[in-house]
Amino acid sequence: MSPEMQIVVIALATGLTIGAFVWIARQQLIARWEQDCAWLAHAIWRFSPEPFDPKPYVAGYYIGAFLLLLFLLALVPSKIVGLVIWVVLILLPRMIIDRRWEKRRALIDEQLPATVLQMSSSVASGMSLVQALERLSERAPEPIRTEFRVITNHWRMGSDLSATIEEAKRRLRLQNFTLFSSAILINQRMGGNITQTLERLAHALESVERMRREVYSSTSEGRTNIKVLVVAPFIMLGIVAVMDLKAVMLLFQRPLGWILLGIAAVFTAVGTLWAWRIVNADV
Repeated sequence: MSPEMQIVVIALATGLTIGAFVWIARQQLIARWEQDCAWLAHAIWRFSPEPFDPKPYVAGYYIGAFLLLLFLLALVPSKIVGLVIWVVLILLPRMIIDRRWEKRRALIDEQLPATVLQMSSSVASGMSLVQALERLSERAPEPIRTEFRVITNHWRMGSDLSATIEEAKRRLRLQNFTLFSSAILINQRMGGNITQTLERLAHALESVERMRREVYSSTSEGRTNIKVLVVAPFIMLGIVAVMDLKAVMLLFQRPLGWILLGIAAVFTAVGTLWAWRIVNADV
């Protein structure tokens, strides 16, 4: 059999194998597809509740992940190391999105006390509640301005104000924003002095934010130690590689080395998570 014919046979066998696998696992693959689409739609909804079709992006992600796997298997000498790198890289987009969302939530939580006080001043000057929200959607800093812009835009399109505020509360899942939204919703249903309520709420939120900053400042040394804990194994591995590269390569080429690397990774992860939970006390 000629080399060209061998390539054709191998390609056909590979294609048939992949096709058979897809057909056998089609139910699981469809469920995974729907799960990933739902997760991406929910992730984007947290940033903006505007309509979004996640299917093209999930399909592109699948294609990119498959091509990345082929590239790593062809490039990395150790197939197991290549698979580990592939798993880390395909999980990276989700980690980045979650990290960006947490940073956005933290910034909104930090901006909320001043925003509530500004809203209280607007209402005290004679504006209605909706007018005060519209003013915040124009003058408040980002990213909290986007949240108020979404609320006011939905209200202009005919949505109920209480429903849009409830949606923002579900999307953000911030304790301070829940207090703020509850104050507005109670005022909408039962009436009362909304100006005084917002002023008291703003001062309470400022006290909580001040306490949170004090805790953050007190635990700054601990966070620095965590970063050192994460980086130190890689630095030590690099130093040893400079002195004896062959010995380091055995860790990536032998099963015993893979086991040692796995144990080191587990201990580092457990220590990091444990220390992180200690220095990130909830206020």
